[in-house]
Amino acid sequence: MKIYSTKILILLTFFSSALFSIITPMAKELTTALSLVGEEQVAIINSMFLIVGAVSSLVWAILGDRFSRKLLLIIATLEWSLLILLTIFATDFISLLTFQLFTAIGFGAILPLVFSLIIDLIEPSIRGKKFGDLSAVYVLGNGLGQVLSGFLIEAYTWQIPLIIISIGGFFCTGLLFIVKEPLRGSMDHSIEDLDEAKIRIDYKIRVKDLKQIWQIKSTLWILILNFVMFISIGAISSFFISMLKNDYSLSSTLATIFLVIVFGSQVPSGPLFGKLGDKKRKSNNLGRIKVILICLVSGSIMYIIGYSVIFISKEPIVAFIFLIFAFLGAFLFGGIDPLTQATLGEINPPQIRSTIYSVNYLTYTMGRSISLLLLGQLFLLFNNQYSPAYLILSIMALCCSICLLPILRFLPNDIIESRSRRSD
Repeated sequence: MKIYSTKILILLTFFSSALFSIITPMAKELTTALSLVGEEQVAIINSMFLIVGAVSSLVWAILGDRFSRKLLLIIATLEWSLLILLTIFATDFISLLTFQLFTAIGFGAILPLVFSLIIDLIEPSIRGKKFGDLSAVYVLGNGLGQVLSGFLIEAYTWQIPLIIISIGGFFCTGLLFIVKEPLRGSMDHSIEDLDEAKIRIDYKIRVKDLKQIWQIKSTLWILILNFVMFISIGAISSFFISMLKNDYSLSSTLATIFLVIVFGSQVPSGPLFGKLGDKKRKSNNLGRIKVILICLVSGSIMYIIGYSVIFISKEPIVAFIFLIFAFLGAFLFGGIDPLTQATLGEINPPQIRSTIYSVNYLTYTMGRSISLLLLGQLFLLFNNQYSPAYLILSIMALCCSICLLPILRFLPNDIIESRSRRSD
């Protein structure tokens, strides 16, 4: 039963993560169908969705300590399934925004409650693999939303992708009734290190832990790096399909194929660069950060070149060159997140990791939200064109590499102090 429960939770994560990306590929069609002022209003809605989802995740995490996590998941999944279905009745900006914000409330429950349940369903020795699988599923689910909208919008109305995701949500709601809810901490008895037993990925922020962020300077600078980096690149994948459709008059199907090719590169790059960073870390405390620096600088340069060449011409050969550089840029950026997560885990004591990871989640979510708003404003500034905005965001991403300088300075000492705390 535990195996089936885990698979159901992973399936739920897959469908839920599609909620974030389901409307952005249809920005052009939604603008026409709902008489929006412009496509930038879709970016505003997507940005607000992220903010509400992030804030509500903290509330769901607190409720998860007091009530049945299984019951809360059923309620949340039923709520977002119903609200995303009701979104098909939106007639203007206000109604679309309202339905999306209420959908985001249920969406916010998924990560904290699923993570909490899986911790108590899975043996500690294989949790790393399961959380890796869960992260990959989350990325794939995000892609599902874009692929569904990108492929279906040419043949059907904008409501059809929403109906499909809604059906998936109702299906998961039914499956949740057969999930076995484990006892809290039921697997922790098998952990030899009692300190490690206290690690809970529950998406709660404990105020008393926040002061340690200021004490561990590398942690503070990694959070700053994630924030400014996601302000730069957070919107690039979200509106990639809309950019190709709007600026280069590609069909929705062809634009979606480009999206899959370019950002599909991040599926293998995370494990690849994660393994490379671990290898470099064995011989040098700064190994992971140096790999991050290479990925960030090289990835930004690839994006800058890619989004520059498309101003030259719209000939097929130029489009092919653009695709190569965009692919390489996305591939390199895919290696950054697992290395920052691993570094945060290394330099922070087990007792405060839940707070650190929760703050990190909010940090890059808020950064992505600002990125969407910035993209919308740049879209207006450049006469309803995405390409100049993408080039500016890529240049901003390159500038983010400056944040790695203090990390390179403080990290060795923070690692030594972290080891000292564990040995005491």
